[in-house]
Parts: sequence; structure tokens; C-alpha cells
Amino acid sequence: MGAPERPARIGGRDFIWRLVNFVVAALWIVVAVFHFVDATFQAAMPGVAILIIAILSILFEFWRPEVILEHCYFLWNFMGRGIFFLLMGCLVMGTRVINYVSSGFAWFFGFLYIILWFTSFTLFPVAVGSRRDLEAQHY
Repeated sequence: MGAPERPARIGGRDFIWRLVNFVVAALWIVVAVFHFVDATFQAAMPGVAILIIAILSILFEFWRPEVILEHCYFLWNFMGRGIFFLLMGCLVMGTRVINYVSSGFAWFFGFLYIILWFTSFTLFPVAVGSRRDLEAQHY
């Protein structure tokens, strides 16, 4: 009969990284919507994939199921998130300005995350972590 559990508090620094991840994923949603504007099956299928990945990326910023943490841990460290952003930046590249903006954001923050991984500069271990955080967890 203890006090009810409260959701985890998001600190100021953690909030910054979550906001970055949220903004990049929101740009991916806009790109996915523009894929449907072309109204062809070949244009819509990448849009569906981008839309699903973007929605899941936003969802995983606020809700982290144990199964996803166990099998997709790369999304919660700097190197994994950086490579994920680089690959998604390539996937959303296209001919529209929003595609260039979205790819640019994804590539910039992807490279930033990878640099943070190699410098072992631990800023926000709750949202993403450095190599030092992973080694301390004995995976």
C-alpha cells in the first residue's frame, strides 16, 4: 500500500535530446505525407515505411517497452541512434525542399551522435548513452 508510482521525470538535458529526436521524426512524418501526394504505388510504399518508422520513433521517446529495450538497444546509445539517423537521412532524401531539410537534420544529428559516442562525452544517459554507459552495464 505504498504511494502510487509516478512516471519518470524528464530532466532538462534529457529533454533537449528527446526534443531533437522528436523534431527529426516529425520532419520524417511530413516527408512521408508528401510521398502520398504523388499518388502512385511506387511513391507511396516508401512513404508508408517512413511514416511507420517516424511514428515509432516518436512513440519510443515517451514509452519504452522492455522487449524493444532488450532487442533494439542500439536506439538508446549515441552510436546506434547516429547510424539510424544517417540511414533514415538517406531514405528521406528526395527532390523537394522538405526532403533536403529533413535529410540535413537527420545527417547533422546523426554525425553529432556518432562524434559524442567516440568522445565518450556523457551528457544525457537517459535518452541516449555513450560507450562508457554501455560498458558499465555489462552487456
